[in-house]
Amino acid sequence: MNTLPLSRPACLGLALALAACSRSSDTVTIDLRRNAQGTPVATYRGGVLTVEELNRALAQMPPMVRMRYQTPAQKKELVERLVRLDLLAREAVARGHAKDPDMVEALKNILAQRMVKDEMDSKGTAPTDEELQAYYDAHVADFARPETYRVSTLFLAAPENDAARKKTQGARAEQLLAQARRMKPDDFAAFGQLVKANSEDPSKMMEGDLRALTVVDLTNRYGPEVAKAVQELKNPGDLSAVVHARNGFHILKLRAHTPAAQVPLAEVKGQIQTRLQNERRNQAYERFLAELKSRSNVQIDEAVLAKVVVEAAPPGASTGPRTMVPAPAPGGVPAPQPAPMPAPAPPARQ
Repeated sequence: MNTLPLSRPACLGLALALAACSRSSDTVTIDLRRNAQGTPVATYRGGVLTVEELNRALAQMPPMVRMRYQTPAQKKELVERLVRLDLLAREAVARGHAKDPDMVEALKNILAQRMVKDEMDSKGTAPTDEELQAYYDAHVADFARPETYRVSTLFLAAPENDAARKKTQGARAEQLLAQARRMKPDDFAAFGQLVKANSEDPSKMMEGDLRALTVVDLTNRYGPEVAKAVQELKNPGDLSAVVHARNGFHILKLRAHTPAAQVPLAEVKGQIQTRLQNERRNQAYERFLAELKSRSNVQIDEAVLAKVVVEAAPPGASTGPRTMVPAPAPGGVPAPQPAPMPAPAPPARQ
């Protein structure tokens, strides 16, 4: 039996379905063999892959990935991948890679993430309706929907320091405005074609549609002249006069105006519930971590630490991928990582 002590193990990822045979505080022995109980679908020296193990591997995949394995050939490919994973893992142990310090750190990383997930999942209690209402009342401003304007623009560029071009472009803008005014107010398609044929703004690819923007957004992106002109448009289909703004001229057509509104609790109840549960989970995790450090008597020698020099590329450092401490998610919690899958087989040579 190929086994790995935690003191110097090979990190094979959650996809190996590692089963701990014995455990102490510092040493773990891991059995690389799969569960042989069930219907064999593939056998190899010292191992077996069962239908039950295959179904377990499929169940761990996202639905869209799982749909790739429908035909007999596709299912056979998955079986071969899982068998190849076992064979490579065993060969790695046979060649002594289980003693690689990077493998030790990688396995610690996986175990730590599982501990975080277990601890947080057990503490994420659902808030009551009263708690949801209290949070909503205390954060009313967070659930206010701002006033927005959705407009289309036909833009002609005219730099401020180019008087001749400003004159030419201004006259052309007046001509295009006359064409736009001959269109029906609700004929956004016709205005869009006019924009695509004449506008010098990147939005021409979307027929000048700037999407829904607040007054602040309009001011920041296009200038106060544009924001003021947009606010004067009252009904969908209304056209502005030619607006002389920074770097050129705009012709604006209102598509929609959405007044500011307060989003009711019913619409954001799920959002608040998720937020509160995450806050509770993070707080519980921080308490758990503090307790764990306390009973472990963690001591850091600041004087020694100050002498550690961090170089961009330490001499003799490996250039290959290395195990890194997971970056903390919001709340200081390492984000759980998905279980790795074996790489697909290389394409057959023609």
